[in-house]
Amino acid sequence: MVLNGTLKEFILADVFNLLTQQRITGRLDLESGRREALIVFKEGAIVGGEDGDDSLTGKLFNYLIDIKRKTPEQLSPIFNAHTGDLSALSAALIERNLLTASELKGFAGSFVEDICCSLLTWNEGTYKFNSVGSVSAIACGVVTISAENIIMEGMRRVDEWARMRDYITEDMVFAQAPNSAGSEIPPSEIDIATAPEEYIFGLLDGSRTVKSIKKSCCLCEYKVYESINFLLQAQRITAMQQHYSESIKAALARKEAEVASVLRATFLNSLAAAAVAAVFVAFFVFFRIFLLPKLDAGTYDRDVVEQRRLKETSESDAVRGASLLYKAVIGGQGDDPKELKKAGFLTDRDLYGRADIYGRISAR
Repeated sequence: MVLNGTLKEFILADVFNLLTQQRITGRLDLESGRREALIVFKEGAIVGGEDGDDSLTGKLFNYLIDIKRKTPEQLSPIFNAHTGDLSALSAALIERNLLTASELKGFAGSFVEDICCSLLTWNEGTYKFNSVGSVSAIACGVVTISAENIIMEGMRRVDEWARMRDYITEDMVFAQAPNSAGSEIPPSEIDIATAPEEYIFGLLDGSRTVKSIKKSCCLCEYKVYESINFLLQAQRITAMQQHYSESIKAALARKEAEVASVLRATFLNSLAAAAVAAVFVAFFVFFRIFLLPKLDAGTYDRDVVEQRRLKETSESDAVRGASLLYKAVIGGQGDDPKELKKAGFLTDRDLYGRADIYGRISAR
């Protein structure tokens, strides 16, 4: 089954109800401007979802680092080995005792609920549903939420979400209040399902914006804002003054620019090294193919000329010596090499020479 349309004509809650009634399995892709999202259905129930960079895979990674105190070196091989298969990743995390099945179910269920409720606030964009045989690669396999519950919770959050955004913006910086006691719960014992504000409280140190916190923490955007709102009402945190916030934002921007500059410099250095290596290889090939044969030929020619010169010199010396000896012994003129050979004063070696160093006969 293929279903598509615009959210102005058909609101997302109605799409949920339709897919639930049909008990369909597949993926619902949403798009609004530059934002893209996904909701996964299995037999009419919601079993997965993500909104842009907010994915269950990324939030699980952050959860294991922030709450379970695992290291990236421990986690990266496992996550890389199961890229694109969320069910297999979930099974591997449980098998290696990195988290329990109940922890995974609670965390994943809260994440999917937050994502779907936030998507219900979309009032423009497009949707497209495609039926698929299996959704194991895009769902963790332990979450099942009825669309009706999502719609009810989403409607409850709409007004609160708009109200919180009126006085909490992503550029704001918060710090723990001077008279506020720190969290008495160790990070490894924080239950983010029941007390997410304790987790967020530990991240509000006066040096990070709301935007940077929601990007790097293990909670979705709504839970971050909800936790900050709760801490403000309890007077446990305070907003930094505007000029301090601007300074912090500028510092964060400089840091990001420095990181980008280092990456660009590393790339350019690598590119320059590759170019130098390419030039060297090209020169070597050119030298080997075009220049070296000519040098060898020139060397060979000089050797041949020198060999012939020496041979001719030795031949003329041998003939003159044999001619003088012929005159002294026999008398008369003895200038003919053949006659000198016949008389025994010259040999074949004197007349024909030897093979040169390349095996070519140098006798004329």
